[in-house]
Amino acid sequence: MTKGLIIHTGNILQLPDLKRKPGHTPADELYDALKIQLCKAPTNGNAEILAPLELSSLLVPDERNSQKITVKLFLSSPQPELIKTALTAALNDLGSTCADLFIISWPAGISKEDGITLWNAMETVVDQELAYSLGISDVDTQAFVELHNSSRIKPEAIQINLESCCVVPPELVTFTRENNIQLLTHNDPQNILPAETLKTVVPSLQEVIWTVRYQTLLRCRGIIKNKGYVVSTYTA
Repeated sequence: MTKGLIIHTGNILQLPDLKRKPGHTPADELYDALKIQLCKAPTNGNAEILAPLELSSLLVPDERNSQKITVKLFLSSPQPELIKTALTAALNDLGSTCADLFIISWPAGISKEDGITLWNAMETVVDQELAYSLGISDVDTQAFVELHNSSRIKPEAIQINLESCCVVPPELVTFTRENNIQLLTHNDPQNILPAETLKTVVPSLQEVIWTVRYQTLLRCRGIIKNKGYVVSTYTA
């Protein structure tokens, strides 16, 4: 019998062990944060593991307008019904009702029809005022153009992984410029937390359902104040 488990890392910028490891990839960062968290709070049949108070990501209400919230979602499979759940989990950690930018890591090999359904779910969170704007990462140029042209709520940002794409396609540069779309770079692996990696932390944990990362940035100074992850998995 399996049982769902939600794991919150809290604000990992407050973890001294991670501060001493500059140059970590996002996958390394998440792995180490989970090891630290699960050593302190073993699963023990719990349905949810919350971050300790000293790692709280809650924003001070008076500072909300000065900080930009970005949330990025990594789905293990393209299940539209999980999008709102994952975003809400990140917002709850921050004590906020809305993300400024909500990005989805586009599932590899997704069909055009499934992609439309998935993006419709992204549009719904904007309708429900859970996100102001939407973004997408790791999607090829033609698929992005088609999605942009057919969507009701247009993606306002696209992320390109320069480790797998050394040069940004000129046609993408032109399209983003003509449509006022932010062209961003990142170094996230598409599968940021493989099940095999998670099992090295706790062997009883099974497949990863989704992973979401949130961060807040001081608008006027460009300083990251908050960064954390929430992982949905299940135990055997």
